[in-house]
Amino acid sequence: SLSFVATEKHTETGKNARFAYGVSEMQGWRLTMEDAHAISLNLEEPQEDANSNTFFAVYDGHGGGSVARFAGQNVHRRLVKEDSYQQQNYEEAMRRAFLGTDEDMLADPAYTRDPSGCTAVTALVTRDNRIFVANAGDSRGVLSIKGEVKPLSFDHKPGNESERKRILAAGGYIEYGRVNGNLALARALGDFEFKKNYSLTPDKQIITSNPDVTVHDITEDDEFFVLACDGIWDCLNSQHVVDFVRREVAQGKPMGRICENIMEHCLAPDTHGAQGIGCDNMTILIIAILNGKTEEEWYAMIRDRVASKFGYDTPDAPPQIYSAARLMSWRTRRANVEALEREEDHKARERTAPLGGPHPTLDQLTKAITESLNGGISFHPGSSIMSDSGIVMFEDESDEDREDEPPAAHILTGTLFEDAAEHEPADDVEQDDPMDEDDEAYKESFDSVIDLSPAEKDRAEIRANGVHGHEHDPPTPSSMSTQEPPSPPPDTPRGETPPPLRQLAGGPTKQKQLTTLPDRDKVLPTAAGEFYLDAVRTCDLTVLRPPAGSVPASITMYVSP
Repeated sequence: SLSFVATEKHTETGKNARFAYGVSEMQGWRLTMEDAHAISLNLEEPQEDANSNTFFAVYDGHGGGSVARFAGQNVHRRLVKEDSYQQQNYEEAMRRAFLGTDEDMLADPAYTRDPSGCTAVTALVTRDNRIFVANAGDSRGVLSIKGEVKPLSFDHKPGNESERKRILAAGGYIEYGRVNGNLALARALGDFEFKKNYSLTPDKQIITSNPDVTVHDITEDDEFFVLACDGIWDCLNSQHVVDFVRREVAQGKPMGRICENIMEHCLAPDTHGAQGIGCDNMTILIIAILNGKTEEEWYAMIRDRVASKFGYDTPDAPPQIYSAARLMSWRTRRANVEALEREEDHKARERTAPLGGPHPTLDQLTKAITESLNGGISFHPGSSIMSDSGIVMFEDESDEDREDEPPAAHILTGTLFEDAAEHEPADDVEQDDPMDEDDEAYKESFDSVIDLSPAEKDRAEIRANGVHGHEHDPPTPSSMSTQEPPSPPPDTPRGETPPPLRQLAGGPTKQKQLTTLPDRDKVLPTAAGEFYLDAVRTCDLTVLRPPAGSVPASITMYVSP
């Protein structure tokens, strides 16, 4: 199942002189939508509506949606081609249409190995006001007669005695209430894995598409009929659905909206319920029997019947399927998800919207440049321009161009240090070899380098002179004699190498007065040094040798932006 439910609904309505209908389908918690439906108000084109038969159907797929889609496109077409249909033997015609649809799929190589199948509940309403409902599987049709339900079909479950006998006689078995431990229904279109006993006729197979057909003659008491898949009937019984439709028709709601409301009422708030109730695909089709009335007159008739309690007494509210706590949690989560979806839609519209006005903002220009280059360059105002791979392409030299600030690196790290001359090289550490003549021969004068800023020249010269690349490397004798500072830290993630640490004017041991607590008048020796900040404006201050008797001090730092 999905991590969050798909509640998008596909709804349509229509009518002719005899019927008005609404149909809606919803994917729900399932990974895919496997249902299909078919409606033909004029089954025998090009005859006039008043003289034509009408066809309605719902197909509930399982194991995939291909068979359900094929049935939705072809069952009614196969029906009108049957000889029995032309002879007005409609019961036999509908039976032949179901079995013939299986034959058509078996003749198509695309379906011979297709593992999917579908239930089918179809209603053929003839010009003489007779309803023929053919059903194979556990989809269902019901009729409202003055508000009271009349079944138009019967579910085909493995537990039914007649179904069990056929399954066992064909070589199948029933386990955990399922045919061969797999299917929870006993009749379906497709499912050819269960139709391979070639010594038996199609109506005798483990799973058969042979339908049961129910016939009903329409009267003035008939109000509407409903066709729906088991995603509805698992949650509400037949009378509950009739009550729901009747109540909302009396309130004047459109037919399509009533279909959507029933599905919303059946939809599970989560997937933790027993037997997956409310988590299936849902499709429902409601057909109003106008009986010579207009649609508005039919609505008024139902409203008057409900108000006067004519016929069956329709309750004021539907039954509650799920606990209040589950529903409350569901509404909160759904509101949050819908808010996130609205935010994503807003951002998507902003990304695709053209630059606004004669003077677009810098943010709009940045988005336009980035999208035009297919994301090849990321631009951040006030910093360098770098490619998505992290290589600096054009460095921001704004800090070095300002003469009113000290020459400090603006995105590098460092630590306080003590006099480099006091370091002694470790005995077990191998010293760097001095530069030989070959290396000296390849050393290039920095004056010949073109278009380098002063800071870049300093960094390049330090590297060429062989200064160590790690702050924990031991100092060389030459560095000890000249009291050069330790080597700069390694390259930063932006591809730059920081300049060397510079000692304060007057030597590294220059003393300054700090105000300390609790003894504000007491002057203490301090450790001082110059350090640098990295890209996130943080630094690690380390006092290598704190003076004896020192106490916590208040330090004021001035940082260039």
